[in-house]
Amino acid sequence: MERPRTRGPSVGSMARPGRAGASVLILLASAAVATSMPGCGKARRDRAVVTGKVTYNGEPLRFGTVILEPEMGQYATGAIQPDGTFRMTTRGEGDGAPVGKCKVRLVCFAHQDPSAKAKPVGPENGPPQGEGLPMGPSLIPKKYLSSETSGFIVDVKPGENEPLVLELTDR
Repeated sequence: MERPRTRGPSVGSMARPGRAGASVLILLASAAVATSMPGCGKARRDRAVVTGKVTYNGEPLRFGTVILEPEMGQYATGAIQPDGTFRMTTRGEGDGAPVGKCKVRLVCFAHQDPSAKAKPVGPENGPPQGEGLPMGPSLIPKKYLSSETSGFIVDVKPGENEPLVLELTDR
């Protein structure tokens, strides 16, 4: 007499996980080990207060942005104020810049000028300033637009740092 065939897992296969189950267990165990290791799974890197001043040919740069690029992680940015000063932030106001070595780049485009008057909206004037328009010309030498050519590297220390002085020139 032949035994009837049944569908579904046999009793023996329920007792031990198959290949897919073993893979899931290994993946979960690896994730648990990785997140328990120091430095892994951290939501944020250490941040420090970084302020400074930017000059261009001896005069304060009136607007633009300073960007600090760490070796790993999120960039910090600082809006340049009319007196040339800036304060770096990464994720929110006052949180500072990532601790460690950071390359520096700066941007200062014509459309960033807060004193530039926006044209009235209308077909004869084109789209409102800043919408659908390129950044406009750079008002500082192009070498400062890239962290690879700016010539500035900053070592951000924990706590409060000495104010940076970034002197831009046409040379």
